[in-house]
Amino acid sequence: MPGRDLSRTPLVLVVIALATTLAYAGSFSGDWISDDGPMIVENTSLHALTIENLTTIATSRSDGVNYIPLNFLSLAIDRALFGLWPPGFHLVNLLLHIATAFAIYFFLLRIPEPGGLAAAAALLWAVHPVQVESVAWISERKNLLSTLFFVLAFDAYLRFSATPRIRTYLLVLLLYMAALLSKVNTIVLPAMMLVYEIALRRRLRPRDVAAALPLFACGGLVAWANLSGNTSHGASYHGGSLVSTLQTSSTTIPRYLLNVVAPFDLSGYYPVPLRASWLDPTVAFSVAVIVVLVALTCWLAWRGAPDAFWLAWFGITLSPMLNLVPFPALMNDRYLYLPLVGLLVPLLRLGQLLLQRADAFRWAAIAIVAATFVSLTLARVPVFRNELNLWADFGLRFSYITSDRPWGPPPRREEKRLLADALKRHPERAALYNNVGGFAFEEARFADALASLERAYELGPDDPTIALNLGRTYLALGRVDDAVRTLERAIQLEPAAFFPQLNLARGYLLRGDLGRARATLERAKSIKKDPFFWREFEQQLTRAETRAPS
Repeated sequence: MPGRDLSRTPLVLVVIALATTLAYAGSFSGDWISDDGPMIVENTSLHALTIENLTTIATSRSDGVNYIPLNFLSLAIDRALFGLWPPGFHLVNLLLHIATAFAIYFFLLRIPEPGGLAAAAALLWAVHPVQVESVAWISERKNLLSTLFFVLAFDAYLRFSATPRIRTYLLVLLLYMAALLSKVNTIVLPAMMLVYEIALRRRLRPRDVAAALPLFACGGLVAWANLSGNTSHGASYHGGSLVSTLQTSSTTIPRYLLNVVAPFDLSGYYPVPLRASWLDPTVAFSVAVIVVLVALTCWLAWRGAPDAFWLAWFGITLSPMLNLVPFPALMNDRYLYLPLVGLLVPLLRLGQLLLQRADAFRWAAIAIVAATFVSLTLARVPVFRNELNLWADFGLRFSYITSDRPWGPPPRREEKRLLADALKRHPERAALYNNVGGFAFEEARFADALASLERAYELGPDDPTIALNLGRTYLALGRVDDAVRTLERAIQLEPAAFFPQLNLARGYLLRGDLGRARATLERAKSIKKDPFFWREFEQQLTRAETRAPS
C-alpha cells in the first residue's frame, strides 16, 4: 500500500478485536433459535462430512430456499468440530466478523482513505448494534462469509485496477464466486467496481468494462440457480405488484438511516405496512429522502468528492434487499451488514470536518461513540440467546398478526406471563392487548380474544393489524356486520394487504352479498397470487354462486 502509514496497524487490529470480543461476549451463551433448527440441527446434509452430504450441499438448496453451498459447507465443518454445541458456532461467527472488520480496514487504506478514518470506520462497523442479528444468530453465517469474501474481492480488484495481472483477476473472480456462493446479494460487486472507476478514479476504461462483464455473467448464473423454481424468492411481489413493493420498500430507507445514526430502538422484527400510493405521506417523505440522497451522491461525484463512492456503496449494496426481486421479509437489521460502511465513512468525514481544529477531541468523540455502540451491542446480544427472548423483542412492542384461522398452538405460558407483566407496566399499550387477544383467537377462546382485541382497537384505532385481528374474531363469533365494518377499516388503513381482503370477502359471503364477495376475493387474489391462500374460500364462494338463483 504505497504511501500508507501502517505503523499503527497492529494497535488498530488489537483494539478492533478486543472491542468486538467484549461487545459479543454474551453471544456464547446463545442457544439454537428460529431457523437454526431446520437449517443446522435437523439438516441431515450437515451431520457428517461425507461425499454424499458434500454432494448434496454443492448441488441443492440445503435450506430449501437459497443456493449458498459455501455457507452450508462452513456449518458442516462446524458440526464436525463442535457437534451440536452452540458456543463453537458462535465463536466462528465472531471470528469471521472480526476478520471482516480487519478486511474493511485494509480495504479502506487501499482505496485510499486516511489511516485514522479507516481505523474508526472499521471499529464502528464492527461494534455497531445493527450487526448483532448477523453475528449473534448462527443462521446468519451467510452474511458474515459473503461480506468477508466481497471485501476481499474488491480489495483484490483495487490491485488489479492499478496493475492488471491475470493472476490478480483470477483471484478477484475466485473471491467473487465465493461471495456469491455464500449469499447472492453480493451480486452487486461488478457494479461497485465500475462506480469505483467513475467516482473515485474519474475514468471508465474499456478494460474496466471488460473486467466487469465476466463477473456480471457469474452473478447472473448464481442468481438463476437461486431463483429458478424458488417459491420463496422471486415468486410474488408484496401488495401484488412491483409498484406496491417499491412504494413499501421506499419507506424502509429513512428507518435504516435512523437505525445507523441512532440505533436505540432496534428489533428482530419490523412491521412494514404495505403501501398503495405514491401520495401516501410516508411514501412521499421516503421518496423525498431517496431523491435527496441520489442528488447528493451525484453532486459529490460531479465535484470529485470520495463520499460519492461511499453513498453509492450504501445504495447499491442495499438494493438487493429492497425486494426488487421479491422475498418474504421487507426490513431487517441484517440487511445493513454490508451497506453500513457506506454510511460510516461519510459520517466520520463530516465529523472530522466539524472538529478539524480539535484532533484530541475528535478521537475522544469517536471513543465515546464506540463505547456507546459496545454497550448497546452488549445489551442487544441477549435478544438472540433463546426463542423466548427473540419473541419478547417484538411481542412486547409490536402488534402480532394472528394465524388466519384458530389452530390450537402450545400454551405459550412464558409468553403470556411476559405479556401480563408488561400490561401491568404499560396498561395503555394497544399492541399488548392485541397480542393477548391474538393468542386467545388462535386457541379458539373467542370471548377472551374479543375482550382484549376490542380494548386494543379502542387504544389503537389506526393499527391495521389490530383491525384485522378483531375483524377475524367478529367473524368467528358470527357478528358479521361488525366484522365487515372492522375489516373495511383494516383495508382503509392498509389497502395493499391480502388477509383483510380475504376476510372481508368471507364476511360478504356470510352476509349473502355474493357480488361484493367475488369482487373482494379478486382483489385479494391480485395481491397474493398463490392459490394456497385462497383456493378453499374460492371453492366455497363458487358453490354459493352456483346455488344462487339467476
